[in-house]
Amino acid sequence: MGNYEDDYKKLLDERDRSARTSHPVVGTDRLPDVNEEMAADFAVSSPVVHSERREDRYVERSERTDARSGGFALGWVSLVFAIASWFIWPVLMGATAAVLGFIAYRQGARGLGGWSMAIGLIALALNLIIVPFYYAIT
Repeated sequence: MGNYEDDYKKLLDERDRSARTSHPVVGTDRLPDVNEEMAADFAVSSPVVHSERREDRYVERSERTDARSGGFALGWVSLVFAIASWFIWPVLMGATAAVLGFIAYRQGARGLGGWSMAIGLIALALNLIIVPFYYAIT
């Protein structure tokens, strides 16, 4: 019977010792920065202390710039399609402008993509809904 009590006391002592060594008091030099990775993931826009992470973020920013410039080019193309849809082939050009505008919106050209989608969808709706009603009434 005494054997189990001694084993239980040893187990508790080991647990207390490991708790003290794995979680040092805040303010000491022994405190590991265990939340650094999670904090860096949650705080995307804040600068990171380590230089290797800054290089990684610099690469990500340059990739975003390339994607954003591609989005703006596609946004201008979709805006041209949207404006042209008011004059020729409104169904084909309006649908194309809406799809290209959505892709440009997702790639970072929010203004151009939004305007292209709106103008293209209005031209499409006018041709498919309003024009048939006009001919049905007259």
